[in-house]
Amino acid sequence: MELLNEIYTTEGRLNRLRYLKYQVMWTIISTVIGFILGLTGGFLSGDPDSALIVVPTGIWSFIAGVGGVMLGIRRLHDLNKSGWFMLLGLIPLINVIFALYIWLMPGTVGHNRYGADPLQN
Repeated sequence: MELLNEIYTTEGRLNRLRYLKYQVMWTIISTVIGFILGLTGGFLSGDPDSALIVVPTGIWSFIAGVGGVMLGIRRLHDLNKSGWFMLLGLIPLINVIFALYIWLMPGTVGHNRYGADPLQN
């Protein structure tokens, strides 16, 4: 449950290492749950286009995607940027540069408008 509390919030800042750690853990968890949902629906219905597969996996994909966006918003807060910059991820080619920026740029040293430096805690 602590992981969910860390993922589903936009308050505070998230440094590079913790961002990477949470993204990797969340991706693995989301993939496993999506796989289990798809497999279970496939066994129950026998039809790969069944609503027993499409609806639960679609809902789960949305929930997992929201968690990923929230992690990105907290990482942007560490860079002293607004969470609205996450919309850059929707623009082809710009999204690659933006992802590299989030992964590689060091956060703001000291306190910024989004809170205390997570490396000083």
